[in-house]
Amino acid sequence: MSEGSVPGTAQPNRATSVPAVGQPSTSGPSGPPPAGPWANVSASAPTSVPTTTPVAGRQPFTWSGSPWDLTRTCLMNTVLAVLTLGIYSFWGRTEIRRRLWSSMRLYGEPLAYHGTPKELMKGFFAVLGAVLAPLFVVGILLAVYFGQASAVFSVYQFGLFAVLYPILTAIAFYRGRRYRLSRTSWRGMRGSLTGSSGAYAAMNWLTMCAVPLTLFWLIPYRAVALQRQIVDDITLGNARLQFDGSAGPVYKRYAVLWFGTIVLFAGAVALISSTIGARYQPGNPRWLQAISGRDVAKVFGAIIGAIVIWSLISSFYFARLYNYLAHSTRIGQAPQGAEPARFHLDVTGKRIIWLFVTNLLITYLSLYILRPVAMARTMKYYAENLSIVGPFDPAALGQNTTVFDPSGEGLAQAFDLDAF
Repeated sequence: MSEGSVPGTAQPNRATSVPAVGQPSTSGPSGPPPAGPWANVSASAPTSVPTTTPVAGRQPFTWSGSPWDLTRTCLMNTVLAVLTLGIYSFWGRTEIRRRLWSSMRLYGEPLAYHGTPKELMKGFFAVLGAVLAPLFVVGILLAVYFGQASAVFSVYQFGLFAVLYPILTAIAFYRGRRYRLSRTSWRGMRGSLTGSSGAYAAMNWLTMCAVPLTLFWLIPYRAVALQRQIVDDITLGNARLQFDGSAGPVYKRYAVLWFGTIVLFAGAVALISSTIGARYQPGNPRWLQAISGRDVAKVFGAIIGAIVIWSLISSFYFARLYNYLAHSTRIGQAPQGAEPARFHLDVTGKRIIWLFVTNLLITYLSLYILRPVAMARTMKYYAENLSIVGPFDPAALGQNTTVFDPSGEGLAQAFDLDAF
């Protein structure tokens, strides 16, 4: 996931002109226009690597630079996007990705991002014209012909928001990830996601519908199942990722969250009811006037307190989930008699909630201008706590022969999903 150079490749890479986060850009906010997504990627493995034998220990990912060094780029991208009525946003997004990707390293070598602004722009306008505009026109025609209060228009709205929108969102997420992986390389070896976005969207929607029927106990199973469907179709070079986890190990932490949610909800409702109930006067239509400022403070305090406590509890569940999903992901084939190489993630609930709150403040207080900085802070934390454990031999990687899709992200941009 970076735009840095690929040391040891037979041809030069654009990394010489695309700095990592923390390094000044010498080519303007958008960098030099690439000749094509794979114009500078060698078709074979690099000729030199830090190690030529499998490493059985832990190989950590690292991050280069500070997320705050993106501030100047964010400001310039915003100004140029406004001046060009949003057209420059595709170039700005590409530049941000190049900087972010090239900041993440394994064996000291950066990832590289090879996507182009034109791909993003073509994909966005293709989806706008082929999917979103027709849906908008159909809605207008139904409202005019049948009326907004008609059963036909109500059925259309229900189908749009309860069925079509969730399915399109899942397709957008999957195809966006496919695009980014196909435009990502490490040491010249590019990634790919070869599965079906339709199958992923179907599983996503069906399990979403089943969640309330199981009183939300299906949520961990759903998360693991969707992760498996994506991971099993990912390759880096010619090494396929495999997911061998199950939902069982995360249910203990989820049970704490589930019962904690019940207790918090009951406690908040009881406190609010007792506060308001103490002021209730049967037969007096003006009893609400008896509610004092102190009562209002108690009600808001109960709500905010429940949200804060729930956020803390949920962050520990998500930390356990993310760590487990990483540990359940294998890469490549293990030598005979050896354990396969796995990803290892070690994030904590306290740090996750801290990042969430501070990134929220950075994003909203900057009016979304510094959103890439917030994303970089998250990526930096996860990169610095991610590693590959086991016999991973980068010299054994061969090139990925999958034919990549020349279109951009399309739906993912339209729905603003997984923006970077």
